[in-house]
Amino acid sequence: MEGKNKPYGRLPKAIGLFIALVLTSCQQRDSYVNVAVGEATAVKLAAVGVELDPHFFAQNLTRDDGAKPEDWQHVVRRVKAMELQKFRVMALPQWYEPVNDNNDPHQTDRSQFTFDSPEMQSLYKVLELAQEQDMEVCMVVWGCPVGVSLLDPGYAHVRTSFMADPSQEGVWITGPTDYDEWAENFATLIKHLIQDRGYTCVKEITPMNEPDGGPLLSSTEYIKMAKVLDARFKKEGIRDLVKFNLSDNTDTRTFYLEDCAAHLKEEADLFNSHTYIFGYDTPNDTIARWERNNVEIAARAGKPHLVGEFGSNQTVGATRQRDIDRYERGVLMIRLALNFLNAGAAGVSYWSLIDQYYGRDADYQQMQQLGLWKYVKEAYKADTTYGRIKEDYEVRPQYHAYALLSRFVKPGSSIHPIDLQDDFAVGSAFCDTHGKWTYLFANATDSTKTLAVANPQVEGDFAIYRYEEQTLPDDDRMLMPVGDARAKAGELNIAIAPHSVVMCRQQ
Repeated sequence: MEGKNKPYGRLPKAIGLFIALVLTSCQQRDSYVNVAVGEATAVKLAAVGVELDPHFFAQNLTRDDGAKPEDWQHVVRRVKAMELQKFRVMALPQWYEPVNDNNDPHQTDRSQFTFDSPEMQSLYKVLELAQEQDMEVCMVVWGCPVGVSLLDPGYAHVRTSFMADPSQEGVWITGPTDYDEWAENFATLIKHLIQDRGYTCVKEITPMNEPDGGPLLSSTEYIKMAKVLDARFKKEGIRDLVKFNLSDNTDTRTFYLEDCAAHLKEEADLFNSHTYIFGYDTPNDTIARWERNNVEIAARAGKPHLVGEFGSNQTVGATRQRDIDRYERGVLMIRLALNFLNAGAAGVSYWSLIDQYYGRDADYQQMQQLGLWKYVKEAYKADTTYGRIKEDYEVRPQYHAYALLSRFVKPGSSIHPIDLQDDFAVGSAFCDTHGKWTYLFANATDSTKTLAVANPQVEGDFAIYRYEEQTLPDDDRMLMPVGDARAKAGELNIAIAPHSVVMCRQQ
């Protein structure tokens, strides 16, 4: 009887062990925060892009910093590795029309255009790269240089644009004084790039960079100029070749966007705004509310809105942001981008891809140091950071963070906000044109976010990529998966470490 009773004597212990395991599992499960993949925003993703202005060959290589033509391969290789989708590219009108071709803006003498200038040759290099990578390009003729640049004294050697207002000497660029001449100049550039040289990557134009800043153009004058430009493009038979990406206003000057949206409904294809007012102490709702307002303004005109430039609020003039070398900046840039996209933006473009000079004679303080990677080490010899630079063209930490966005979040994807119930942690889900899902999270808080992400009917394995300070590559290699997680019954469990970015890619 004792032997027969033995199994029954162990039963309470077995039940106790089972109950303990269940309780432990429940406690672990209770530690997860339940979040859900939200409904898609009203737009599909247009592109994840960057600014790449064409100064590498015309400016950087003409200095005495040790840069060589073959250094361009760093740009080519990294653009390919990042799988960037779009370039925003500047041009200046005197690069290709240094003097007025004639006195009749309605009859163009192309023999007077300088399409072989050093600046144009540098532009072609950027467009060739975009064409090879099947990227899109937004060409932005920034304005009319007056002859002296507040941004870069190196432009002083360039002839003042004949369309500039000479009374604005010292402000670098102004709006054009003759809209017909401006339209002729811009249309001739686009015809040359697309029809003569075959750069079908040129898909958009923006007529003037940040026209709301300084003595450029009032919104009333900008609207007049854009209508003249639209008419000229139609006359030249090229209006259907490019979209008009208009407004290009800065930060809180939403009145400019409002005026353009109200009066350029027929001319605009989309609108964009720039921002450098958000930082590490800015909660998600403030960021999202700014872009949501832009999106609503553009939607009243029946157009999408995108963020044409963005960075942090740690600005020092036009050429520096104090946090540029910080690891944490990568978390901030992704947090900004996700908030913009969750709020309805159709795309984002980071300023800018690389550190470079905008004038061959400019001094060190005028070098744009806002890139995902640096210029040659020797150029920084007067800087306190010089001793910490290991090599030429060294990547900054944020390079790895932004690459997660550009590598895996593709045009045509639907955008689904994920509310993490936190002011400084944010998530988004993207479903691409093949039905594959990507989740991206940015956690700027001091605590781990342990999430149970609900997305009905989504099953299977997800590869996990992590942007974390202690595990970043010491070179420009792309981040690789560090593990995987399985979604079961429409739920994926994932932990987001403090001050990190995590990407989950459905396999």
